Amino acid sequence: MRWIGEGNDLLFGRKFRETIDFFSQDILLQGDTDEHQIIHHDFAEPYTEIHFHASCSHWNDLLLKMVLKFLSICISERLFGVCTPVLQIVDKDLFLNDCLPAHLFTPVAAIYFGNMVNNGKFLVHFRRTCPNDLNIILQQSLVFSKLINEEVDYPMVVNFEYDRNLCIIRFAVLDGGYAFKNNEFERKHNFTMQNCVPGSIYSLKIKFCSIRRVIVDIMKVEEKNEYKVRIFFRLNYPCEIRKFMKKPGWIIYSDGERHRSFPAFDKDYKDNCSAINDSPMICIELTNDSTEKTLYEIISRLQARLKLPIEFANIDVEFFSVSKYANMPVRVIGCDYRRIACEEELIKSCQEYVVPEPKNVDPWCVQQLRGCNEFGLEYLIAALLSRGAIVKDQILISERARDKFIGHIVSSFIDDKLLTTEVLEKLITLVDEMRETPPLLSTFKRLRQQILCKKDLLFEIYEKSEREGFQRVRKAIITPTRMILVVPELLMGNRVLREFDETGDGALRIQFRDDDGSHLRRQNAGEYIIQTTVHNALLHGVHIGERSFVYLASSNSQMRDNGCYFFDDGAGGQAQKIRDRLGKFDRTNIPKLMSRMGQCFTQSKACGIELKRKRYNKIHDIIGGKNSAGEPYTFSDGVGKISPEFAAKISQDIGLIDYVPSCFQFRHRGFKGILSVDPALQRRKKWALENGICDNRYKTKKMNDLDVIFRPSQDKFHAPRTEIIEVVKYASPTATNLNRPFINILDQVSEMQGFDVHKRVTDCVHGMLDAQLAGLENMFLSEERCRMHLMEFPYRIGIQRLSQSRGFALIQEPFFRSLLLASAKYTLKVQLTKEQISIPANRGRCMFGILDETGLLQYGQVFVQYTNNITLKTPGKYAARTIVRGRVLVTKSPSIVAGDVRIFDSVDIPELHHLCDVIVFPQHGPRPHTDEMAGSDLDGDEYIVVWDPRLQFDYNEAPMEYDKASRLPEDVDDEEVVREMRRFFVDYIKQDSIGSISNAFLVNSDLYGITSEVCRSIAQKHSQSVDFPKTGQPPQPLVKIWSKIETDDGIKYVPPERAQRFPDFMCKYHEPSYVSPRLVGDIFRRIQLLDEVMTVALASEQVAYSLDPLLVYDGWEAYEAHATTCFHAYTAHLRALLDNYGIDDEGQLFTGCFSIIRNRINGRDGDDMSLFNTGFMIEIKVTQIFRSFRHDFFHEFGGFMQNTQAEKQGREANYDNVDRRFCSNPTEKMKQKASAFYIVCYREVQNSPRRILSFPWIVWDVLAVIKQHNMTRSDHKYISLDPLSERMSDFIEQYCSQNAYDMEVTMNTLSEGDTGLHAIKRYCRKYDGLDKLMFFLCKWSEFQELLEGRLKREHICLLLLQFGLGALSSDNTLADDCHFLEMTDDIIPNDSAEIVHLSDRIGGLGRCFIHFLRYLSSSTFRKIKMLNFLDQNLGYYSILFRGQWFELHRAAVKSFYRLILTGRFGDLPVNLESSLPDLSYQSDRIIEAEPFTIELPEDLKIYDEDLRQKMIKYSGVHRLHLRRKSDFKHRVFVSAMGTIEAIYRLHLLLAVKPTLNIEEDSKKRNDMMVRLVYERIKSLP
Repeated sequence: MRWIGEGNDLLFGRKFRETIDFFSQDILLQGDTDEHQIIHHDFAEPYTEIHFHASCSHWNDLLLKMVLKFLSICISERLFGVCTPVLQIVDKDLFLNDCLPAHLFTPVAAIYFGNMVNNGKFLVHFRRTCPNDLNIILQQSLVFSKLINEEVDYPMVVNFEYDRNLCIIRFAVLDGGYAFKNNEFERKHNFTMQNCVPGSIYSLKIKFCSIRRVIVDIMKVEEKNEYKVRIFFRLNYPCEIRKFMKKPGWIIYSDGERHRSFPAFDKDYKDNCSAINDSPMICIELTNDSTEKTLYEIISRLQARLKLPIEFANIDVEFFSVSKYANMPVRVIGCDYRRIACEEELIKSCQEYVVPEPKNVDPWCVQQLRGCNEFGLEYLIAALLSRGAIVKDQILISERARDKFIGHIVSSFIDDKLLTTEVLEKLITLVDEMRETPPLLSTFKRLRQQILCKKDLLFEIYEKSEREGFQRVRKAIITPTRMILVVPELLMGNRVLREFDETGDGALRIQFRDDDGSHLRRQNAGEYIIQTTVHNALLHGVHIGERSFVYLASSNSQMRDNGCYFFDDGAGGQAQKIRDRLGKFDRTNIPKLMSRMGQCFTQSKACGIELKRKRYNKIHDIIGGKNSAGEPYTFSDGVGKISPEFAAKISQDIGLIDYVPSCFQFRHRGFKGILSVDPALQRRKKWALENGICDNRYKTKKMNDLDVIFRPSQDKFHAPRTEIIEVVKYASPTATNLNRPFINILDQVSEMQGFDVHKRVTDCVHGMLDAQLAGLENMFLSEERCRMHLMEFPYRIGIQRLSQSRGFALIQEPFFRSLLLASAKYTLKVQLTKEQISIPANRGRCMFGILDETGLLQYGQVFVQYTNNITLKTPGKYAARTIVRGRVLVTKSPSIVAGDVRIFDSVDIPELHHLCDVIVFPQHGPRPHTDEMAGSDLDGDEYIVVWDPRLQFDYNEAPMEYDKASRLPEDVDDEEVVREMRRFFVDYIKQDSIGSISNAFLVNSDLYGITSEVCRSIAQKHSQSVDFPKTGQPPQPLVKIWSKIETDDGIKYVPPERAQRFPDFMCKYHEPSYVSPRLVGDIFRRIQLLDEVMTVALASEQVAYSLDPLLVYDGWEAYEAHATTCFHAYTAHLRALLDNYGIDDEGQLFTGCFSIIRNRINGRDGDDMSLFNTGFMIEIKVTQIFRSFRHDFFHEFGGFMQNTQAEKQGREANYDNVDRRFCSNPTEKMKQKASAFYIVCYREVQNSPRRILSFPWIVWDVLAVIKQHNMTRSDHKYISLDPLSERMSDFIEQYCSQNAYDMEVTMNTLSEGDTGLHAIKRYCRKYDGLDKLMFFLCKWSEFQELLEGRLKREHICLLLLQFGLGALSSDNTLADDCHFLEMTDDIIPNDSAEIVHLSDRIGGLGRCFIHFLRYLSSSTFRKIKMLNFLDQNLGYYSILFRGQWFELHRAAVKSFYRLILTGRFGDLPVNLESSLPDLSYQSDRIIEAEPFTIELPEDLKIYDEDLRQKMIKYSGVHRLHLRRKSDFKHRVFVSAMGTIEAIYRLHLLLAVKPTLNIEEDSKKRNDMMVRLVYERIKSLP
């Protein structure tokens, strides 16, 4: 527990500890109270922390009583407002240990929307309370009951649905409900006046992932023995509001349609959108009849599911209407969401649109700001206020506060324009990031002072960025409820910005998003919300100050991201002038016009090298073959040529120095696509000069002296004359990987081509995954690999100086180990969600596709050459290269159907040797190879090229014929063009379905096969969806029901395209799922097992860290007090970052490997155009904190620069990078201080639930000198090369020593007598220690309960022998660790000189054990067909077949990964008395499984309790709950708690394993799947 309070009062915590005597018999406060004051903490106010460590046997009875006691003490001590103490409970042991699925229909007295202005004051801006009138309550309850078809006693309730990670507040409103019209539509649905319900239900949905803080205010009403409870949720984004009323055709209750606000009372007709959605907090006040048990359960479940600490405080609730805000200092008119602002409504009413001018703009503020004559200042003030109540409650709370703030900003601006602008931008960023908004004015002053000293450096960085082609662009995020203005961001420029917005004041980048930051989707937001949000904004623009920003256009990638550019329209018509100056576009096809115009908005670098008109020309395209429509194919679609000389000039200009890429992706005037280097242009020029041929033809006819040759397919529109060529991207060595769709095609196509092909391909994919996992494992097994991986993280610590020669084993050091764990966890998460498996760089690459200009390549051939060293992004002329000869597998992402992955012959053509890191396609054949792969072309498409022979098919499947949808020409008048552009933009957002169609294909192909009828239909829709931005022809919606088609064989049922259940690899826990038996599912479950093991192993581990004696320096005590103060200040900074972004731990913070980021929407995540995404900003902040404290350390010794030197001296020195400077000769006092930092940190974190271990490593260089110094002076000069193996060896030796008799009996049984094995005896005789290893393995097998079936102890021992002899592994990743035994046929004497001592080898017995476990956990072992124990002359007549050792493999996975991840031995046999801290690990930890969904027949729900009991008995889980879904009664949510093994058994029991590729009886089998689980559970005893 933590008490947090403002100010300097340290007596409160002591008083609380004294008064806890009230519970003296039940609650034990352990250890000393840890009390410290945080003075310097970012820009927040000082506060005091007091830590209590409490224990109790029955917290369910006493937790709330203790909280009430705490709150009553706060009242008695008169600690209110800013001084309000907060009790924060972090330890989950204080909460209920159960997995209750939900608390439904909990009565609510009121809901409040507002802002927590300090710890003790909640400012309410909007509220809805339950009426006091009993008659109204009864009417509302009746409406509620009728609409949801359930009996409800209260008109306002909250559902805490923990199994769905949702909190939903519902209440009835007597608004008349649906207005009966008696029209044809109503008659069609038999809807009469009697069906009408005179009211509606509003639902407010709060996703758990949106909650970043929970505060509970609880008060007991003693005379009634009731509790008054308010639960405050701090949200990252507004809750989702929906309204349901009974309409024609609506049979069952649903959440209804999206709305922006709801009424405060039944007859409230005001627009409450701003008051609700500007408020960052929602408060739920429960009715007074909530019991103590229910409250405890709710709080406990919220803590468990949110994984956030629960805070308790006395909160004063005060209402403050937004109408009382002081007038705005800046005129801001965002999106006009009103229905009357829609274009159709305006046309219908024949009215001119009138801008809804805000009435509350203060003239004095406007005069002050505009007097500065800088729009950027007005914009930043508007941006700050767009953050909502967290800012307005400080600036607009009164006119005095507003004028004081604006006055100070203006004064600062007059004094220093650039500095003030920068400080305001930093202030806005700070508001976005901090969990609690700091005092804005004082923070501005402190920021200004902080930035003032770095001003010159800051602006130098900006100037450098501009020189490199970056530009600062403002951005607005428009959601259904808000417009958030973002500080200017650095983007790579584009043609429009460079030509029309040099100052950066004209353009405004727009992103349309849903409130949660995701793309607007029709299925979630609804058409009305999209129309009034997107179209209204495009139609009317946005207004800031005196400027009106109107819709201009967007690049193709921008439109895919639901974004566009607005531009200041000036006095009117400026945007249209820009469009006119971009070029002449074909108006008959608006989608194509927008695509062509989008070329001008593509991010690119403008070259300083001019392309004169006389130096380029056009030649014909290469065409051939015909598609199904009879149109010829264009083989050269999108590709032109560039001379090597001109390519070299461009390369120099864009900073590539010695590297000339083989091709460039470019933009020039109306041309776009690829330019590939062609020496023939230079040779022709040379030939003309040598032969005296002068090309005197007109410049458009010249052919002999050209730098560039374009083709007609590259000429998209007629643009004004310019000599600037823009580079978008260029060819370079690029790694690639497998992904789910690609793996799915590899799996199913290889299966169609035969067993051997399928086995080869699947083994290769598993092998690539093994190699990737081996890299993860080696981080924890090899000090060298560990260091290599640590050096990949952002540079803050000189890893190379913490060398082994100085005594550092970083694998074992807790802080550095936490970095490795964060990286490993993130890697598994990416693997689990995307299954991205790296293809080795010497087996495959990602390459631009270009055309063979020589014409030498034939159909079916390609040319591939790659740079060997993939880390060279700009390889020089003499970099080693390899030409691929033989078969290659090629595809383009996204690949969908079987024919999208193709096999070609890669041949060596000397005339193409100048081309590298590209794939060259032929210009001959019936159809371009590029078009065969998902209908791609050569205008910039990149291809995955793999030459690993194991991953190739025997032959190509037929490519899909993509029917190109065409749009009939439609001549649009000039004045109608922009209107049609707006309409198409909105249509695109409504129809944007590429992702859902891709997923539908993946799911259906998994169940029904990639060549099934349903998949062919979806593939066509996917092609149409991809082409939609150009054609304007959207695909038909995915079919949701089974359909019948007539075939020659009779009627055939085609499954619905929108899946009814999902394969397990989709992780759709809230939908029915099945176990995918295909390769994608197999890989998913392998990774899932590792992820589960890691999650359990690392969950809430509290390991005592022992101090390294070699880092203790005499005299450190002199700095102990100072070190403690610095430590608390440092941890406060890092904890603030962790809290602000919702990051789990310090390891994730320092590596950038975030499991989740809980942050207010600021548009940075998922914005590919912005350089400064959230991850990048966090990295900068961590570096700044680390650097600041590092510099402060050296301050008293003369300063950082004076005590450090550059990493390298002389010409190679990097003097500018201060982070790479180090102290090589610290003084005695420096060493004492650094040692104090280390000792204080590792002592303070012993009992802390959230450990910060990086603190002492801010002086890593001084610690390195200390350790080296102590190493030379102490007896401890031995440096372990494999510390984990050595600790494991000690553990095995201790275990065998203390179980000597058991070992003797066991080994005698195995090696002596009639049943003894000669092989075990002879190998144990020759290899000293092997008997201990075998005995320990036998005990491990017993401990894991592996010997209860077919597997025996003899099998385990003989497996070890086979492994040691190197007879099992055929995997290169494991080969080095396999061979530690030599074949022997004789039993040697006990005193023979041939005896080998295994303990003398590096790592000893521990290394042998660990690497044997590693092998058993590998897919190589799992996939062995048969184990024959007669092999290698072992002489044991026994054979095991695949599947009989699966449990051995699974147990090895758990033990091996837990061992290397935690460094502890909890999965091993433990019955010895040892002081080793490793034994503290609990291998049977109880965890809560992620809730999932199964299907049980609805008509059999009366048996649910019987089924639940059988499930508990069979699986062994500790807790299990079933909850039927309200709208789909056959779907059941399952919540469970237990050991990882018990949960695994539960999943196995409930897993649905379908028959694949089912055809005729597919519908019947599909219907049967609903009953499969029920029948299986019912059959249990």
